[in-house]
Amino acid sequence: MARFGRKIGNNPATMTRTPQRDIVTGMMIMMPLSIGIMRRLSIVIVLSLLLHLPAAIVAAEVTDEVGAELRADATKASLTVIQSATEDRTRTGVGTGAGRKNDSSAGRGSAVISSLGSGDVAGAEILAPDAGDHCPAGYFHCNATAQCVPQRANCDGRVDCDDGSDEWDCMNEVDARYWDHLYRKQPFGRHDDIPIGECLWRNENFSCPCRGDEILCRFQMLTSLPMHLPQHDLAALDLTGNNFEIIHETFFSLLPNLESLVLKFCSIREIASHALDRLAAIPLRTLYMDDNKLSHLPEHFFAEGNQLRILILARNRLHSLNRSDFQHLPHLQELDLRGNRIEHFKAEVFAQLHSLEVLYLNENRVQLLAPDMFPRTLLNLHTLSLAQNRIAEIATNTFPFPSLRHLFLAGNRLSHIRDETFCNLSYLQGLHLNENRIEGFDLRAFACLESLSSLLLTGNRFQTLDPRVLQNLSSLDYIYFSWFHLCRAALHVRVCDPHGDGISSTWHLLDNQILRGSVWVMASIAVVGNLLVLLGRYFYKSRSNVEHSLYLRHLAASDFLMGIYLTLIACADITFRGEYIMHEEAWRHSGICAFAGFLSTFSCQSSTLLLTLVTWDRLMSVTRPLKPRDTEKIRIVLRLLLLWGVSFGLAAAPLLPNAYFGSYFYGNNGVCLSLHIHDPYAKGWEYSALLFICVNTMSLVFILFSYVRMLQAIRDSGGGMRSTHSGRENVVATRFAIIVTTDCACWLPIIVVKVAALSGCVISPDLYAWLAVLVLPVNSALNPVLYTLTTAAFKQQLRRYCHTLPSCSLVNNETRSQTQTGYESGLSVSLAHLGGTGGGGSGRKRLSHRQMSYL
Repeated sequence: MARFGRKIGNNPATMTRTPQRDIVTGMMIMMPLSIGIMRRLSIVIVLSLLLHLPAAIVAAEVTDEVGAELRADATKASLTVIQSATEDRTRTGVGTGAGRKNDSSAGRGSAVISSLGSGDVAGAEILAPDAGDHCPAGYFHCNATAQCVPQRANCDGRVDCDDGSDEWDCMNEVDARYWDHLYRKQPFGRHDDIPIGECLWRNENFSCPCRGDEILCRFQMLTSLPMHLPQHDLAALDLTGNNFEIIHETFFSLLPNLESLVLKFCSIREIASHALDRLAAIPLRTLYMDDNKLSHLPEHFFAEGNQLRILILARNRLHSLNRSDFQHLPHLQELDLRGNRIEHFKAEVFAQLHSLEVLYLNENRVQLLAPDMFPRTLLNLHTLSLAQNRIAEIATNTFPFPSLRHLFLAGNRLSHIRDETFCNLSYLQGLHLNENRIEGFDLRAFACLESLSSLLLTGNRFQTLDPRVLQNLSSLDYIYFSWFHLCRAALHVRVCDPHGDGISSTWHLLDNQILRGSVWVMASIAVVGNLLVLLGRYFYKSRSNVEHSLYLRHLAASDFLMGIYLTLIACADITFRGEYIMHEEAWRHSGICAFAGFLSTFSCQSSTLLLTLVTWDRLMSVTRPLKPRDTEKIRIVLRLLLLWGVSFGLAAAPLLPNAYFGSYFYGNNGVCLSLHIHDPYAKGWEYSALLFICVNTMSLVFILFSYVRMLQAIRDSGGGMRSTHSGRENVVATRFAIIVTTDCACWLPIIVVKVAALSGCVISPDLYAWLAVLVLPVNSALNPVLYTLTTAAFKQQLRRYCHTLPSCSLVNNETRSQTQTGYESGLSVSLAHLGGTGGGGSGRKRLSHRQMSYL
């Protein structure tokens, strides 16, 4: 554009005597000569602005190459702690495979081998290891080749290493077991391939169906055990859905030998003492008593000598546990107490369960975890679930489980993780701390977890993380955050999720190449288009409707600010290209980002209010065309000052020190927007909802109603001439429809998506990116065209000044016969009848002046 501008400035045709004539002539030379002057003007503007798209893409490619050379040094300097702690385990595809080195790569520097990437994902650079066969922090050594791939390239579904090792071992086996913990399998599944009714034995007096060696007496309204049960060859008895309110002492007296007994949904309220003694005489290994109404367990629950391995008491009404509840269960391996009302328990409750391997205490009401709650005798425990409780604090040395592999603490109320909280868990492999309220960690919060390979931290409140918190996790292969920028603290971890938020990624502020080009195009259109409007309306002021012209001038100024905002974001993207993760936190917390966010909100709100004011002004003129207008300048200025003041106050409020908005309200995302779709309930979410839902909705409804009312008034006034001028009125209707459609296209998607996000719907990151960068500022780019550059008054002014230029002689000859365009003539005829026949010549003249100003 700069080169194009110099050519215009040197054209002799543009040399005039006054500054005003210089500006007008420059605008006219930019238009190719044609019959439709404004049509060609629009084409020139769009074509010239589209030149920014290839320029932006070329700049992106150049910056990528420079960023590749600088990234290694920048990463080393900023994360020396992580690199020194993990330099022996950065070989991808093999987890901790530090022992396997590639001797052929010795002596090479960290040079760029290649830059791969296609589509929207801009190249992941592959480096060569240094002389010591080590990769920079954030890079991982391929298994058998002298290549270093970035963290993002691991397990992304695309092979980057020559040996393909970056896509090896991508199944997180530790995390996969979470689903087994979350959803218990059906009690019986051994004979799913056998149709119900084909049994190994038959009994004419027995009415319950069977399958293999299983009897299925489900929902039979039984109040006692069925009669004539087989005494042999029976492995499982399913009594789900019957009515056994009280299990008395003789209830199981006729129970045959079996291995599994299911008493689910049986409305059991009480179990008599010694009622289960019969179970010690049979080889019962699994007992399901979940989904009943038990509020306590009997004093003598099980007798000595039983062989029970699995006991399921989930979703009852147990509120306390006693020392005698689980006595005489030396072989018990799994105890399920989830979904009860347990608030507290002592270590003595589980002290005798020496064989226990799995303990489920999730979905209860536990509020505090202390060292006196778990015994030190559970040496075989490998899975413990305390998820979905009310735990707000965990004391040090709470978990004395040397064999524990999986610890589930998700869905609690933890706000801070203290030093050495998880010590004594040296073999822990998976830790779930997701969906808590964690705001921070002590530096040694994860000390002693040498074997941890999977850490889930999604759904918490912390926005920053010190890399030193994770430096001792030498075996960590998978880590999950809510925000991709937190991966900066885990560059030594092979897989860090997420890779981006739809707009930004660990590599780039604007991750999508098309998105980058679109930002430049939208910024250029908004800046140049609104600048043309400001200059044109400043030097050629309307004498027919000063008020309306002043409103549109302010509207252009408001939309011009959006162009400045987009330019700031585009420049920041180029600055951080290829190494955004290293500067992400500093950028979001910078004054420039806060200023950019202020500009976007200020522009959006002032533009919305100004569009509403412009629409009101048009509505009054069309529906009351002969009524004298208020032309006192002081009132017009006061309206505008009030509008700008409200917009400024709304945009500046998050910049003030206030706990409601937090420290970095606009820094919630990389593009510094207050839209907050990716985190709909962040601090200040009500404010964001007010701006983007309430204000936009009310303005949109008013604008829609106003244009429908204007169109109705125009058609009603020309009813007697409809057969002659219906085509011209259709042109006016089309223009109105375009204005309303563009407003709806801008605001409706934002309103709908914002409401959906607040309702809990998952919004696609790609949709969020396009809404933020393309849809939100679209009005700022289209308003100059809709309200100025294509109006009759503007085109008339252009024809008038074109007549004075020699270069426009051809256009003058072609357009001399065109006294009115479709828009002008159609509206002039319609408006001419709004005042009836009594308006006289002065009334028609006033109408003519107004319609030229408005449309």
